[in-house]
Amino acid sequence: MTDSQRLINTPATNASREVLAVSTAGFERLALGQSPVERSNLASEDKWYRKLLALPAYYWVLITQVVVVLPHAAHLPLWLMGFAIVSIIAQMPQAKARFREIHHLKRVYQGMQMLGFLLGLVGLWLTYNTAFGLDMGVAFLVLCLISKLWELYKRRDAYIILNLSLFVLAALFLMDQGLVTTLEVVVGVVIVLLAFIALNDDGNTRGEGRVRTLGVLGIGALPLLVVLFLFFPRLPPLWSVQLSGQQATTGVSDSMSPGDFASLGQSTELAFRVAFADDRPPQQQLYWRGLVFSDFDGVTWRPSSQPRQWQPSRPVPTWIENALTTVPDEVKAAPTSYEVILEPTQQSWLFGLDYPFTQRQDVSITSNFTLLKDQPVTQQLRYDVLQFAPMRIDPILDSESRQLNLALPADGNPQARALAKQLFAQSGSDPVRYMSAIERWIHQTDFRYTLSPPRLNTNRIDEFLFETKAGFCEHYSSSFTFMLRAAGVPARVVAGYQGGELSRGGNVWEVRQKDAHAWTEVWLEGQGWTRVDPTAFVAPERVEQGMDAVTQSQGAAMFGDGAGAQISYQQYQMLQSLRRLSDQASYYWQKDVVGYDQDRQADSLLKWFNIRSIMQQVIWLAASAIIVMVVLISIIWQRRRKRWHPADQPLVQLSKRLSKRDTLLAREDNEGQLAWLERLIATIDNRDSHANTRNDAVNKSEKRANPQDRQAKMVRIQQDYRQLRYGRLSTLEISHSEYQKALKQLKKNVRELR
Repeated sequence: MTDSQRLINTPATNASREVLAVSTAGFERLALGQSPVERSNLASEDKWYRKLLALPAYYWVLITQVVVVLPHAAHLPLWLMGFAIVSIIAQMPQAKARFREIHHLKRVYQGMQMLGFLLGLVGLWLTYNTAFGLDMGVAFLVLCLISKLWELYKRRDAYIILNLSLFVLAALFLMDQGLVTTLEVVVGVVIVLLAFIALNDDGNTRGEGRVRTLGVLGIGALPLLVVLFLFFPRLPPLWSVQLSGQQATTGVSDSMSPGDFASLGQSTELAFRVAFADDRPPQQQLYWRGLVFSDFDGVTWRPSSQPRQWQPSRPVPTWIENALTTVPDEVKAAPTSYEVILEPTQQSWLFGLDYPFTQRQDVSITSNFTLLKDQPVTQQLRYDVLQFAPMRIDPILDSESRQLNLALPADGNPQARALAKQLFAQSGSDPVRYMSAIERWIHQTDFRYTLSPPRLNTNRIDEFLFETKAGFCEHYSSSFTFMLRAAGVPARVVAGYQGGELSRGGNVWEVRQKDAHAWTEVWLEGQGWTRVDPTAFVAPERVEQGMDAVTQSQGAAMFGDGAGAQISYQQYQMLQSLRRLSDQASYYWQKDVVGYDQDRQADSLLKWFNIRSIMQQVIWLAASAIIVMVVLISIIWQRRRKRWHPADQPLVQLSKRLSKRDTLLAREDNEGQLAWLERLIATIDNRDSHANTRNDAVNKSEKRANPQDRQAKMVRIQQDYRQLRYGRLSTLEISHSEYQKALKQLKKNVRELR
């Protein structure tokens, strides 16, 4: 029998084969709806997580499908999620057992697989109306994973499904790169790895050691992950792919009717962050301009059809030059520079302080000073903005703009029209005095600011001004603009955000959906468009201190009446605190991890490692990866190699030396050191007595030493070892001088014998 045959037939190898055979049989029995051969021997009082870890690999594969598909529910069509749920349930052994009893299991499931896949392709085409696109591609990948579940019978099928699951998890980053998505992917990867471990350890009915194996894999991968993150080149188009378009949008839409912003006032969801280069403006000046509404049909405000636009790549038009140069020198100030980090909106307009100016090439500026990006904002966007204050916008109003910003429906809201004409006449047809008269009238009337305004019907302006008298910023701006136009004063509505709050770190200004706001711009002779916020007539603290001040001052009354309002207020306070913490973590994640783009990588690498080219970067990447892998392999080898007692170490070396000459002289794994020495002495003594009958080569090598001396040395080695391990010396510390003296003598005898 050769050495290889002896190795193949060792008890350990046979035991491994038996475990593998039992694991394969157990997996395939569950996959066919049969009872497993071996069951877990966990007691009923064992913890739930121990029972979970001890689940057979087949169940772990099904668990991974739930964890992998569930995070995609936010952007997948409902019918595809329903198909996924049905597919996962159909793979349960109990469900397969029913089909196996009634029909031929594989034939039925193959038909379901083909039918579901073909109908899924038709559904994807009808849902997305295209065969291409990011959303379509991710949905198709999920469909392939779900369809593969219908042929889960062997361990090979499970390996394919688990590998495909990793791709489906990675596809989540194409939809969103936020901190929550990253945590979802991390959890999914952990579950998939546990399924892989269970698949290779299915005979372990107690699940022992699986978490330890997961820890070794995870901790070992972290250094390599850091190296790849720092050094892997951020080359387009991989780092410039446009993300999915099906994400949550901001509350500011392209139209405004009373009631639109009421629900937004209760949301603490982040809209954008702002980092100022110098000191930030006061709270009451933080008007984040978005859209300008000039068209009004009696119910809804909308932007004008085609405002003039300017792109930084073109010459500066007259209307921008006039805005920047018609300010007297004595009131001119240096522009305020700041950076906006805008969350995905799926819209093309951006936000900036009145009045924003940018030279970003993919952003244009309209004559209403609205910033428009060339593509919808589908992922977090950073852009730099300048604010020139003060500015005179349209100091001379042309006839077309005047007509546009005076237009009102022919009928409707008669009471508001009559009141406007009356107050305008009493003000001597002076627009400034007229606005003051409207403010006095609002103060004298019982108006209130609320997040839960009553619903309005046809004549919304009249109903708000003369009946409900309770509303949000859009009610006041809409009504105020209507009354200005009714008196012949050009006016328009601006929608955006007002105020915000400092982050917990105090270095970033955070603007949330609750800060959504609408105000009025009125055109005054010689001054151009001037901002007037009618909400300040009723709730000045909303403008001066922000939305939080209004909520804290009015408490539950902001949310209506009764116990429901109190509950809503408490929920708002709690969610606001949690939102601040999560947004702070999300900010640093987006800034330092997701925002680690090509420019920041180049700056960091150039500063730390003096890297000046892609080739140097690749060399550093390869070298760092090799170093990390060598270190990891060394650590694993050090942890897995056997630790010998100091007295055992010389004998281990002697056994290795003898095994090179004759494998029969080496110590067996299950053989004690003293027993091995006894056998070794007997073997060598026997060989010495038959030395004359052995071949010349062996005789030549073994006759170099006197057999009696060799025999005596081996006896002394045996005696010294017995004393060090089991005799009087074994009670001493290893560092003791007497122990060290005996240990040195043992090593000397072993060395001489070798």
